[in-house]
Amino acid sequence: NKVKGESIRIPFKERLTSPKLAEVAEFKKMIFDLEKPGRRYALEKALEKVNEGKELTDEELKELEVESKDELATALEKSKKKRHEFISEWDFAEFIKKVIDSGKYDDKLFHIRGNGDYSYSDEKQQVYENYIPTRIYLAADDAETSSTATFNILYNKDSLDDMSVEEKGKYYVNGYMMEYDQNRKENIPAPVTITIPVPSDDSDPKAKKKAEAIKHKFIVEDDSFKEYGALVNMLNGAQKTEITEDMLTEEQREDLDLGIITMDDIRSELGGNVYGERIREYQFVKPARGFTKGRQDTVWTEEDMIIKPIEEEIPEEENLFEDEVVDTSNVDDDDEL
Repeated sequence: NKVKGESIRIPFKERLTSPKLAEVAEFKKMIFDLEKPGRRYALEKALEKVNEGKELTDEELKELEVESKDELATALEKSKKKRHEFISEWDFAEFIKKVIDSGKYDDKLFHIRGNGDYSYSDEKQQVYENYIPTRIYLAADDAETSSTATFNILYNKDSLDDMSVEEKGKYYVNGYMMEYDQNRKENIPAPVTITIPVPSDDSDPKAKKKAEAIKHKFIVEDDSFKEYGALVNMLNGAQKTEITEDMLTEEQREDLDLGIITMDDIRSELGGNVYGERIREYQFVKPARGFTKGRQDTVWTEEDMIIKPIEEEIPEEENLFEDEVVDTSNVDDDDEL
C-alpha cells in the first residue's frame, strides 16, 4: 500500500497504462472527457435499476441511446473509455490536438477548467501569466458560452480608481494575487485589476446602487491591505454589441426613416453582429465562496508586494517519471474519440 507523502515513480513508457496511475492524486491529473453531460451517470443508475429487477421504459432507453436493457453494460463500458486521464502535459496536449484534427467535434462546445501559471522575470521585472487547462468536458449543445475566473485580490487605500468612470464608464480596482511561482518555489504578488461597470445615468436606479455597493467593498481608509474573493467575467477580445442607430451612416439613417431599409436588413448585411474595441479585463460578477460576509483583514504590507531578486539557484522540479527512453510506438486509435 502507498504511504501518505511517498513519491510515485512511473516508467515514462508506462505513463498511460501503469496500474499506479490509480494512485496519482486527482489534482495532478489532466482529464479530457468526451461523453455527453450526465449520460455516464444515467447509465450507471439505469444499470442499478435493471439489476434490482426493475424495468426501463422505452422513453428511458431512448434517452440513454440504447435499444434495450441488454446494451446498458456495454454502453457504460464505452462511456468510461471516453474519459481520458493523463499525468503528462505532453500527452494531454497531443490528445487535444488529436480531438481537434479529427473534426468530429467542430460544432461542439466544451467546459474547460484550469489554473493560472505565474512566473516573474528578474531581468524584465515583469510577472508573466499563462492559463493551463487541466479539465476538459464535453458540454451540452445548448450551453451558454462564458469565461469566468475566481481569485482573491489584495488591495489597499490606493487600489480603487474612481476617476476614470466619466471616460470609461467603470471603476478600476488595482491589486495583487498571491500566486505560486514554480521557478522561485514561493508565492509572488501578481498584479491584477478588477473592473466594476457603472450604468449610465438613465439606467435602472437599482443597477446604479448595485455598482456603488460593489465599489464600497474596495474602499480602504487605513494603511492596511484587505482581501476579497471575487468571481469575475474574463473578457479577452472584441465584445459583441447591439447595433444602434448612432452606428449608422447618414444614408442608412435616411433610408431607415423612409422605410427603404429596416434594421434587420442592416444586421443581415453586417453578419448579425457588431464588435467593439478589443479589451482584456476581469469584470466583477459576485463574491467568491467564503466572502459573502465581506472582505477580510490581512497582515500584508506594501513591502510584501515587492518581488525581491533571486539570490540563489533554484533546484530543478521533481520528475514524476523514471528516466526512460521515450517509446512513441504505442499510439491510441480513434475508437474513443
